[in-house]
Amino acid sequence: MSNTRNFTMVAPGLHSSRRFLALDDSQRALFFYLLTSPHQSSCGCSQIRPGYACADLGPNWPEPKYLTCLGDLEGAGLIITDPETNEIYVTRWFKHNSKGSWKYAKAVQSQIDKIESEMLREKVSADFAETELGQAAYEAGEAERAANRPSVANSESRLTSTSYLRKGDPDAHIYRNVR
Repeated sequence: MSNTRNFTMVAPGLHSSRRFLALDDSQRALFFYLLTSPHQSSCGCSQIRPGYACADLGPNWPEPKYLTCLGDLEGAGLIITDPETNEIYVTRWFKHNSKGSWKYAKAVQSQIDKIESEMLREKVSADFAETELGQAAYEAGEAERAANRPSVANSESRLTSTSYLRKGDPDAHIYRNVR
């Protein structure tokens, strides 16, 4: 599920957010890590095992501290986790990360589709669908599906050129257009 990015946006308003300011220093550090780590994806949902996070965060982050802070962030409504899949979704991700082209929107949708946790995939999909970017992904998908549907004219010509409809006559396609 991990998708390395070269760039990520962190809204300056984070530093004046009441929910963020209510956190202690360790919780803030973990939240900032979850926002910006190399494990984060373009859909705001990352899959990271506790051991990896602790290694990234440094020697002062034993697993019990990490799990406690993770629970505190979830309790504060900043993240949603699925411990079975080790996936973490940063709530309100699309409030600050929903700009881009329809091609980017399709890439974000592709990341959402890779989320293992059904509960998180549904939540992320619903949040994404409420954005203009999500609408662009939906419209691009609809246009792509329409372009890939066989047209009646193409279907007809493919059917009439089969050997069954030509009744074994290799030149039957010539006569079909003469009538």
